[in-house]
Amino acid sequence: MPLSIPMKSTLFLLALCPALQAQDWPMWGGTPSRNMVASAKNLPTEINPGTIDPENETVDLAGTKNVLWVAKLGSQTYGNPVVGNGKILVGTNNESPRDPSQTGDRGNLMCFDEKTGEFVWQLIVPKLGAGKVSDWEFVGLCSSPAIVGEKAYVITNRAEIMCLDLNGMANGNDGPFKDEAKYMTADPANPVTIGDTHADIIWSFDMREELGTFPHNVSSCSPLVVNGVVYTATSNGMDWSHTNIPAPLAPAWGALGMGLPSRTLSERASGNPNFFAALAAASGGRMIPNPGGVLLRDEAGRIVGAVGVSGDTS
Repeated sequence: MPLSIPMKSTLFLLALCPALQAQDWPMWGGTPSRNMVASAKNLPTEINPGTIDPENETVDLAGTKNVLWVAKLGSQTYGNPVVGNGKILVGTNNESPRDPSQTGDRGNLMCFDEKTGEFVWQLIVPKLGAGKVSDWEFVGLCSSPAIVGEKAYVITNRAEIMCLDLNGMANGNDGPFKDEAKYMTADPANPVTIGDTHADIIWSFDMREELGTFPHNVSSCSPLVVNGVVYTATSNGMDWSHTNIPAPLAPAWGALGMGLPSRTLSERASGNPNFFAALAAASGGRMIPNPGGVLLRDEAGRIVGAVGVSGDTS
């Protein structure tokens, strides 16, 4: 069970010595029920986190009790750690940069090996540039991810719903998203060089662009994944004045279907026509439960997009 300890400039992730019957904690709340109840047994009841050396910002494990390993995070960490399939994910900021060439204010999702605490990969997320209005300075990435199989789902500080490969770039660049270097680069004069210790983005859905949302202060929801659907709040809210809502008609929450063929949606529409008729009307006719779809290919025949496939709107 991970835990964070604050100090004046840095946070540390502590992994406690495992219980005899441990279990994964792959999302905020542990399970989709969000009831916070774990079935792990024989957890340690006495924990000594040791002493932090302020000079080099390290913890001597010899002075700890029931601590397996320690990993350094940024200066602010609001996203709770999640554990799944041998990995630990935690959202933080970039004040302890893992890539020394990329310094400055960023959101950061870090991945560690559950057993050893070894740093595996990171997702670097540039700021929106809106300051405290929509992406508060130095709060980092505030979402607790959800791990499902070999994928992780997270809400970035840029109000994006993002699907990541749990193994990072170590097993190649998977999925339709291929320009991780451009995405993670905050300063074009200092581009990110992608390697095995960077995140592999499978796909990304920008709620500001696609839904017209206006995040208030920061985007911070911890997504819920149930039966192939990703549910999330959008963080849509007021502007700096705290009296005006720039996007009053933008949704407060939403759901994205993943891995659902459009034929399945068509079958569901046949079984519940009134609901889908209302959905089509609410979306201004942009949602059509039509089976099949079209793949979009470039001149080399590579698939670059799709319309009406895997549950996308037709």
